[in-house]
Amino acid sequence: MRPIPRLATGLGIASVGLCLFPSCSIPGGAAWSDLHVNGFASAFPAELEGTARDIQVDNTIGAGLAFDGDLDVSPNRETAFLYGVRGGFAPFELIVSEFGYDGTSSGLATGGVTFLGNTLPLSETLATDVALDMNITKLMLGIDFVNTPVARVGFLAGVDFFTFDRFAATAAEDKSVLGTTVINRGDTQNILINEDAPVPIVGLRGDVQLPFGVRLGGEITGLSADFDDADIKLTDIDLNANYEPWDNVELVVGYRMIDVSIDGEISGTALDAELDLTGPYFGVALYW
Repeated sequence: MRPIPRLATGLGIASVGLCLFPSCSIPGGAAWSDLHVNGFASAFPAELEGTARDIQVDNTIGAGLAFDGDLDVSPNRETAFLYGVRGGFAPFELIVSEFGYDGTSSGLATGGVTFLGNTLPLSETLATDVALDMNITKLMLGIDFVNTPVARVGFLAGVDFFTFDRFAATAAEDKSVLGTTVINRGDTQNILINEDAPVPIVGLRGDVQLPFGVRLGGEITGLSADFDDADIKLTDIDLNANYEPWDNVELVVGYRMIDVSIDGEISGTALDAELDLTGPYFGVALYW
């Protein structure tokens, strides 16, 4: 894979942030004050919706295409997990987090489908089971330009590492052409396998401490980048409410919306895809 030429973009903005924030933080007892560490883990019942248009997968055995067509993915909810750690000395903070999704949705291949090198008549469609196994590892630097015991607002800059362990379609029915079965139920066509796509990101975050141990927070990150011969765009919105029943322990309820689009070619596979992952999450955080 070629490195992203704009990988330094997000980190460059972080450098600008260093020049902009006006003063050091005020010491306090908030989860982001002074020298601090925060570990968190949450269950995320994420709903996946997606479409992939103009897919073309090269045939690795012979000439021509192994897959050619469109793929509509029905909504599907799978419980994923969010976890990570934040740490630093205010107003600086390093954040590392990971999210993984592994699920199978019903799908429909259309558009004059070629599947495993076998082309169906233009009027035919193919019912499929679409498997998506992906991970998003986020590495960010946060720089607060407001940091007090009751609130903080800051810049975020870093990189999202997307890993498509498996994006594949399995035939859910038999298909025949001129009386001959050319596609058997259970035949599987791989679309993306073991592909890593780092995407630079920038964003903003904010937190406010309320009475009775309640804290509200949110962050939005995103950007677009060229990877291989594809344009990848990302928007990631995270809204959360935190309640501290005991010292240094928070119960977390939030809502996350991840939108990913891929337009172009990755390792010989061309596609124009939109993937949306949305849903609430519930977890616990420990901070010191």
